[in-house]
Amino acid sequence: MSILEDLRKLLNNNPFKGYYQINRLRPPGAVSEKRFMELCIRCARCIEVCPYDSIKRADLYERLQIGTPYVFAEEKACYLCMKCPEVCPTKALDPKVTDKKEVKMGKAVIDQELCYNYIYYKEEKKGEVSGKALLCSTCYNACPLMDEAIVMEKFILPVTTEKCVGCGICTEKCPTKPEKAINIIPEGMINKQEAGFFYRKYNIKPAEEMDKKKINKHKKTIERKESISSFGSEPDFEYDFEIQKNIEGWD
Repeated sequence: MSILEDLRKLLNNNPFKGYYQINRLRPPGAVSEKRFMELCIRCARCIEVCPYDSIKRADLYERLQIGTPYVFAEEKACYLCMKCPEVCPTKALDPKVTDKKEVKMGKAVIDQELCYNYIYYKEEKKGEVSGKALLCSTCYNACPLMDEAIVMEKFILPVTTEKCVGCGICTEKCPTKPEKAINIIPEGMINKQEAGFFYRKYNIKPAEEMDKKKINKHKKTIERKESISSFGSEPDFEYDFEIQKNIEGWD
């Protein structure tokens, strides 16, 4: 299981902050998440004006965010036409953001264990190229900021740069299945001050720099807690502790 896949599961099941999930992005020009939720009136003007049908409403599963606009990169990315900020009546989408290079929706992260080019490069060095090892430049060719947001190191390895705006076109077009080899970490997960409980507690770095042992340790902790049930037999714990069954006054 890849580091990015571990991160995806932890983020998407994080009960402390529902805003930040991989490949789930606010439209271009969105202000900080806290301010966005204060300003957005769910008018759907950004949804109506989008010529690519990229912007969707958050559904019932999004709790307090019901009706707010999102771009789900794996389904349909943002093509940076920049029509939505100018029609937002409350400036939840900043109308001053008119240049696609100024957009900050997130940051693309490449999973080297899934990317065809990285697999090919590693296997070619060993002299054993398998059928899974292919040459693919889809993310590079699809990027609206070619040679700026995504560059090709050694003429074969795609690398994202700080100029990536997080539009998600690379994710939408990525041919790897079932998991995408390139995913978008939303802007809030990059900013330490806005990343919520998960970032502050575990000091998340970009996926390629993360300590896999730390993720696995936290994952095991979550699995252990989820296995505890108040029904049937009591779980075994490392340290014995005699539970007081009856306490006077609790009946």
